[in-house]
Amino acid sequence: MINLLLSYYKPYRKKLLAMLLLSLLVAALDLVFPILVRHILNVELPQKNIAHIFQLIGILFVMYCISFGLTYFMNYHGTLISVHMENDMRQDLFRHLEKMSFRYFDDNKTGQLLSRITTDLTEIGELTFKGPNDLIICSITMLGTIVILTWMNPFLASFIVLLLVMKTVHTVYINRKMKQRFRANRALYGDVSAQVAEDLNGIRLIKAFALEEQEAGRFADKCNVYIEGRRKSTRLVAYFSGSIAFFSNLINVVMMGVGGWMIATERLLFSDFVAFLLYVNLFMKPLLRLTVLTEMYQRGMAGFSRFYELMQIEPEIQDAPDAAVCRDIKGEIVFDHVHFSYGNGVVLEDLTLTVKPGEKIAFVGETGAGKTTVASLLLRFYEPQKGRILLDGRDIREYTQQSLRRAIGLVQQDVFLFSDSVNYNIAYGNDSVKQAEIEKAARLAAADEFIERLPEKYDTCIGERGVKLSGGQKQRIAIARAFLKNPPVLVLDEATSALDTATEKLVQESLERLSANRTTITIAHRLSTIINSDRIFVLQNGIVAETGTHLELMEKNGIYKRLYELNEKYQR
Repeated sequence: MINLLLSYYKPYRKKLLAMLLLSLLVAALDLVFPILVRHILNVELPQKNIAHIFQLIGILFVMYCISFGLTYFMNYHGTLISVHMENDMRQDLFRHLEKMSFRYFDDNKTGQLLSRITTDLTEIGELTFKGPNDLIICSITMLGTIVILTWMNPFLASFIVLLLVMKTVHTVYINRKMKQRFRANRALYGDVSAQVAEDLNGIRLIKAFALEEQEAGRFADKCNVYIEGRRKSTRLVAYFSGSIAFFSNLINVVMMGVGGWMIATERLLFSDFVAFLLYVNLFMKPLLRLTVLTEMYQRGMAGFSRFYELMQIEPEIQDAPDAAVCRDIKGEIVFDHVHFSYGNGVVLEDLTLTVKPGEKIAFVGETGAGKTTVASLLLRFYEPQKGRILLDGRDIREYTQQSLRRAIGLVQQDVFLFSDSVNYNIAYGNDSVKQAEIEKAARLAAADEFIERLPEKYDTCIGERGVKLSGGQKQRIAIARAFLKNPPVLVLDEATSALDTATEKLVQESLERLSANRTTITIAHRLSTIINSDRIFVLQNGIVAETGTHLELMEKNGIYKRLYELNEKYQR
């Protein structure tokens, strides 16, 4: 985990090294101030050398100004390094999540993942520069102070060193507890984020059932659990901070007691005692700074450990080292003894079929029969447990995922649109497309008429998930997107399910044109949309129960005929 963290320093190592060298200089300047004060009290004041005293005061002022300038420059550029490192981690994590299979997202809450990308990395971002910077300044200041104190008076310094060792042992003990507590808090905060994400995504359902109070109660429960976790960690932090203050006061008490006795017995000069007090106060500043750093470290590493865990998860579906680019596809598809399960029962069992180039086939069956799973396996959203799928005679696992999916157009039942313009959603993934091509695709999908009525036409922002459009309008945007992609293989997963009868007829005509001269797989509940398919496969209990054209299946008087008659009755 530490190696991974250090790898993010590499692009900025020169800048970081420069900032750390400045930190050394600032720490050295801090150590010089008490020595000059001691010299003034011990040498210049007894000699009443006023001119020399003012010269030394001027030197002190210049050194303070230099320290201020260096601290400003160091903190500004050091913080920018932290911001860039945090950004690098966040982008790497986002890209890593994009590689995950659908199964991973099936098993993990969006809010938890959102928490890991946002707040977890914010904590480590703050630590990346302040951690090494504060550690260097504090270490140099504290070690330098101890060395100087020992040089000035070993007897008095030994009391301070003894107290420091005791406090160090105490700090290590508290740090272990804080690490465990902050890590638990990260998980609890992820639960809160997950609840928020789920409720905001389902806000329309919540309002439709008038269950705002119930969901507010569930959210309050999550928040209360998180608050309890924070209470425990806050107790540790408060105790730790209080112990530092107590330790600081204890050193002052020891200093006054031992130092006063040594002055009274002429074992210590008054000027040395003043310098001792200044160095003890100088010693306390980094100690308090380390208190803040300790809390920051625990929070940051708790977040980074969650980041590390996620980065260590290997994507279930990966490209082979010698994966080929999928190009010049004719469209022959073979399912060769394919078995698949989501883990809660068999979905497809020994699926074997061949689709010829340019053939139009359809899958029908009751809900849960495995129709959509066929499309998901073809696009490698999931991997079959047994068997293989061939595209143009080649196992799809031998193609790169991106090129495979670019060769297959998909229009799903659950249409997803981005919170952007109509233009952006139709042209998604094609930055070089011309406006005329977008508008042509919209006409072919029977979407141009309603787009022209929008306030800014093709530049209209359609809201999150296309909330400003009706279900039918969203589906026509998705179909226009497929027209523009113009893929050699087309998968229509309930592509007209949200359309009214009149619009469905228009879109169906467009889909017929789109399907021309390309392999088309249609998944449908509305069986009227697939009666012209070259072949229809009826799925039941994970197997192909019936195969044939519409007329052939109707003559069999089997499952398909029953489904078709029920469908027609429902449509009427």
